[in-house]
Amino acid sequence: MMNVLNYFTLNRLVNMFIPLFFVGLLTITGGQNIPWGLMVIAFFYLIYATFKKDLYRPSKEEKWLIFSYLFYFATFVVSVLYHHGRLRELDSPSRLIFFLPILFLLVKEPIRFRLLAISVPLGAFVAGGFALYQRFVLGNYAAFEQIFQIQGGDMSMSLGMFSLVFVFYFAQRKNYPLTLFALLGTFGGILGSILSTARGGWIGVPVLVAVIFYIFRKTFSKKFFIGIGLFLLLAVTAVALNPKTSMISRIHTATNEVQNYKNTSTSVGIRFDLWKSAIFMAQEKPLLGWGQENIIAQREKLHKAGLIGAYAVPFGHQHNQYLDDLSKRGVLGLAGIFAIFLIPLGFFIKNLKTSHFTQRVIATLGIVHVLSVMSYSLTQSFFMHNSGVMFYFFLTVVFYAMILVEKKRT
Repeated sequence: MMNVLNYFTLNRLVNMFIPLFFVGLLTITGGQNIPWGLMVIAFFYLIYATFKKDLYRPSKEEKWLIFSYLFYFATFVVSVLYHHGRLRELDSPSRLIFFLPILFLLVKEPIRFRLLAISVPLGAFVAGGFALYQRFVLGNYAAFEQIFQIQGGDMSMSLGMFSLVFVFYFAQRKNYPLTLFALLGTFGGILGSILSTARGGWIGVPVLVAVIFYIFRKTFSKKFFIGIGLFLLLAVTAVALNPKTSMISRIHTATNEVQNYKNTSTSVGIRFDLWKSAIFMAQEKPLLGWGQENIIAQREKLHKAGLIGAYAVPFGHQHNQYLDDLSKRGVLGLAGIFAIFLIPLGFFIKNLKTSHFTQRVIATLGIVHVLSVMSYSLTQSFFMHNSGVMFYFFLTVVFYAMILVEKKRT
């Protein structure tokens, strides 16, 4: 009896972090650090399980994810040693190691799918409301400035896309009140991204929506897809046409900056110079790159040579995760970033091939998660920020573990 009580107590404690994370992610200062509590629990649980001789024996699928995390961390270790960098460079990537015990914990103490299905749209809806409050009540220039609006806008868009997946889940279950709730969550997440003024989060949306529609194409009628598509189109158009949201002006500004890219003082112009500098650096040191400490000095040389403008010189990253890893850690770093993206993506795609609808929904969440962060990384060094590291690697482990549990059940 005591063992049963302990099991449910621990399981409820684990599940408590799911609504806390999604609701607090963008509304609580430091909300992205909520998974640290779960890390602590997972660490002690791993020790307890080892003491009880319930040793962690990862499956082949788990080993691949573990490998990708450790390999990515190893690229930083090699870079620090080779370039005589500072140990603080390992601070952010070292957190990947702490996510691995969570994988073990969540396989043993599963997350309740129904709780996830409610928490995601709720978090997205709250994020949209919080963005409205920050912009129009507090008068902030952009929503989510407390965690850096570009990161906040990107994560809000992810919450919106996750909610869209749950629209299809609840509709398939014919639970129309929750279908509407998930639709509101979709709008809330997109609204939060728009009010953040972070344009990078908008780039991949057409692809993400197309992927979601394609995955569920055989489950619903064309009328259903048309209805959902029209809702999203009309909702986004209504927001975009409101001059207070600045969406149209931001798009016009980006278009003008692209057309006048020689003006290196603009947001787009600086990014182009940063990307050019990364390519120049990679050509000179392709294997292991220049290291974190040397990129500013190299940009200074490129500026003096007339190859880039002065505004790009002081940046500590390249505003593109792929080029950032390439310039700092060379081809080895680029391989690391592709490992943490493509290995989970392959796992999620593989697990779409099932007749079990819940498993397909979780796999779709995983695909949307990886593809969205891959798109954000085109214009932002997403993992240079603690929020990006916590958001991507935690949710990858969550969706991964939920599929492993679902496969055992079915």
